[in-house]
Amino acid sequence: MNQGEAKTEKEQSPNNLEEARTSHWLFSRRGPAFLGPIVRIFDHSEKIVGPYIKKGQVVADIGCGWGYFSFALVDLVGPEGKVYSVDLAKKCIRVIQNKAEKRGYHNIEAHTSTAAVLSFIPDGSVDFVFANGLLCSMAIDRQLAVNEMKRILKPTGMAYLSLGSPPPFGFVDQPEWDDILAGFKVEQGGSFKEMWALVSLKQEV
Repeated sequence: MNQGEAKTEKEQSPNNLEEARTSHWLFSRRGPAFLGPIVRIFDHSEKIVGPYIKKGQVVADIGCGWGYFSFALVDLVGPEGKVYSVDLAKKCIRVIQNKAEKRGYHNIEAHTSTAAVLSFIPDGSVDFVFANGLLCSMAIDRQLAVNEMKRILKPTGMAYLSLGSPPPFGFVDQPEWDDILAGFKVEQGGSFKEMWALVSLKQEV
């Protein structure tokens, strides 16, 4: 192996690392910022999750992109609640931080990170995980991301998982989707055709 081939992950540029971990922006929720309003018109996830998110809760928006939904979520939990906004793209997190400051939101905590490493969120501290179009856009470490969601959820917590695009535009096929859901209790949705599921943790017997 020559020196060029011996580059570690840390030595790669952020853009190259992001490309290795995620699908093209056309097929993920991290498109250009100006598409935000259009995305929300055709995305019905807010209507699905709205009844389950209460004032004062802690919500994690994993793979938040430009924060299209983070600000809707923070309105649902109110000033006494909290939203973690997490995305691999630094530019997206900077935009969210700037918007939060301008709008006077002090309960949005934004982090640049892969969904597979959420060490900044304590165990069992989150009431609701919002992972909209996340897993299908992760080229690697999808199961690690699922494991992290389970770790941060409270025993009574819930999660919204959705697939923005099936293969070949997304990385999750039907067998993998079924395997992911088998690790949860499915409350609503769940079929690969629907491409979304509202889930809770399985209770140990």
